[in-house]
Amino acid sequence: MANYRAIAAASVTLCRLLADRFPRADFDDQPLDIKLRQVPEISTPMDQGIAVCLWRVTPNSQRRAQGPRTDIHGRRFRPSLPIDLHYLLVPYGKDAEGQQRLLGWLLRAMDELGPLVASQLNHFLAESDIFTATESVDLVLDPLAVPDQLTLWDRVKILPPAANYLMRMLLIDSEVALDEHPLVRERQFGAGVLA
Repeated sequence: MANYRAIAAASVTLCRLLADRFPRADFDDQPLDIKLRQVPEISTPMDQGIAVCLWRVTPNSQRRAQGPRTDIHGRRFRPSLPIDLHYLLVPYGKDAEGQQRLLGWLLRAMDELGPLVASQLNHFLAESDIFTATESVDLVLDPLAVPDQLTLWDRVKILPPAANYLMRMLLIDSEVALDEHPLVRERQFGAGVLA
């Protein structure tokens, strides 16, 4: 049951998994700073690092009419909300070559991450029960459409080379129960008795 904390958990997981995979030896043993940043902060460069910026949230394009969600105890809840998260990953280097090396590593590392499963998504926040064991999300390199690029350039006056990734089908579950009457626990049959 991924509740409202799912977005924050997905963002932190993305940052931490990239940090864990960073090959420091290939970058002169320099530390890499990977931070969650907001859109206005992208114009402020970092020394050597990657800005992970959640810049857009949209309804999932393949969503289908979902029925009520049922938990393991048989309680029914309002349907989950399927969303897609759009991340802008911006590498910063000390010079153009360093920035481009970091961009190349970032693209390769993101491709190798594959789908993020619940054990990864639950690992980095204090709460370890945000996602159920069967939940996962996909990461896809997603080209920006021209209107989206223009919108970003409008918001961010200086946009370094960056990659746009789409995290697909993150479900945010509702905690509003649909049960109006108590659940039936047992039935009594009056065989042969006229009512």
